[in-house]
Amino acid sequence: MNTQELFGQLIPIPPQINLHLQRLAATLEPSQFQGIAERAMAVWVVHRYLQRFDYQSDFRTSSAWNVAAQVLTDLADLEIFEDSRSLGIVECIPLAADAESLEIPEQAVMGDRIAYIAVEMNAEKTWGKIIGFTPALETEYPELSIDRQDLLECDRLLDLLELAAPLADASRFSELESYWSGWSECFEEQRQAVVAQLEKALLLETLEPLQVESAAQELEALIAQSVADSGRELAVREDAEDESRQELRSILRRLFESLRQLED
Repeated sequence: MNTQELFGQLIPIPPQINLHLQRLAATLEPSQFQGIAERAMAVWVVHRYLQRFDYQSDFRTSSAWNVAAQVLTDLADLEIFEDSRSLGIVECIPLAADAESLEIPEQAVMGDRIAYIAVEMNAEKTWGKIIGFTPALETEYPELSIDRQDLLECDRLLDLLELAAPLADASRFSELESYWSGWSECFEEQRQAVVAQLEKALLLETLEPLQVESAAQELEALIAQSVADSGRELAVREDAEDESRQELRSILRRLFESLRQLED
């Protein structure tokens, strides 16, 4: 990588960001401050990187910038918007230069997360860069340690957000939402979880049958969890010929086809 390419990936961290975080140090135990400061800076770096591509976010609303929340959690969430539409939430995770894997906090595995982003910063905390990311994790049995070499490159993050934009259109989502409501009520949290899993299937799989099956299996798990949370029992057969299971896959095929038509 030449110097110009490297510079293009670096995100300067303004002195006022460091000064603000240093002022917080007076209210925290020294053992707490480093982790909190790194998470807050990681959120800033992702926020600033995506601004370059006209995506909006407010780093100040992140849990990482809420001292009270940080004492209790390791979250570093950032909600991404395009033209006032929410595209989902990313988790911004500091990654040491010599770290061989990205360690994802278990409490950060939520249905509304569309990606977990690895952010590296220099020792002086004057710049940061996005090393890579992994898309939405399985919510039931998530893999919390991702090898550095398995992270997707940061430019693929823009591909993910391009997928998120059309899926934020409520009319495109209506048929799938109607299917979900046949099992349990579909709240905004469930809608975000579904969108995240659709994006994951589209990003990681290249063939339409694999995209459909990958998304369908994830959505079936999310529906089962939603039904369990409501105190009901899910009476759905496991065999591949089950009518309800086939209906879900038909809905997904139509949805993915409509997305492909947008690209043409």
